Amino acid sequence: MSPIEKTPAAQLALAQESTAAESSPEVKAPRGARRKRDTRVRLLGAALHLMAHRGVGGVTINEITEQADVGFGSFYNHFESKDAIHATLIEEVIGHYAVALDKLGDQLSDPAEKISASARYTMLRGHDDPTWGRFVFQTSFSRDSMSDGLGRYLLQDIGHGVSAGRFAVDDLPSVYIAVGSTILGGLAAMSDQAELNHEPDFFGDAQTLSKRIAAILLTILGLPKDEAQELANRPLPQIELPANPFAQPS
Repeated sequence: MSPIEKTPAAQLALAQESTAAESSPEVKAPRGARRKRDTRVRLLGAALHLMAHRGVGGVTINEITEQADVGFGSFYNHFESKDAIHATLIEEVIGHYAVALDKLGDQLSDPAEKISASARYTMLRGHDDPTWGRFVFQTSFSRDSMSDGLGRYLLQDIGHGVSAGRFAVDDLPSVYIAVGSTILGGLAAMSDQAELNHEPDFFGDAQTLSKRIAAILLTILGLPKDEAQELANRPLPQIELPANPFAQPS
């Protein structure tokens, strides 16, 4: 790593310091800088909402600027392209969350319990913030997500479990897809249930469903059914996760 490169954890710490400085009553940015920052936030919030529901390919820059209620040309003051704003969302909406979620490893030494807790936290986050959940669903197997998003950490955790002899995996890419798809299925169900204000149906309530799906993905990784269910039903460790910075008020 070169001297100027920063790890994901360092990037998160730097972003948190910057946010704290901006929100401090003792530090007030010039009006022009505040206006520029507000425009950027509105563009990102609009892109998040649209891409969460239609995918990056189903959204145009014109639709983003209309949703954000800013001039079309303002977009290019902040982003070079639609792919650029999409990559920024992956970093700021998913990447920072993934870095914080990875800190579960500080409390959980068992790779199986860490994957179970990470999956449950992610699915429950989708229930609490359906737009976030839909965006994760839309982007999880993209190239950007594989390098900077949740997919990177899932692959890393599975690899650690294999190296430790905890998981019985012969085909890592296929198992990664199977586990990731299982989590995404639960995430989609919970996001839909919350966004459409559905009462718990045969899927059950969010907490119960997250535990059931966590148990299933652990069996995919080779754990016996009884052990998988016991691990998936353990209390979640407490961890501070960053809020979605572009969440729209309900």
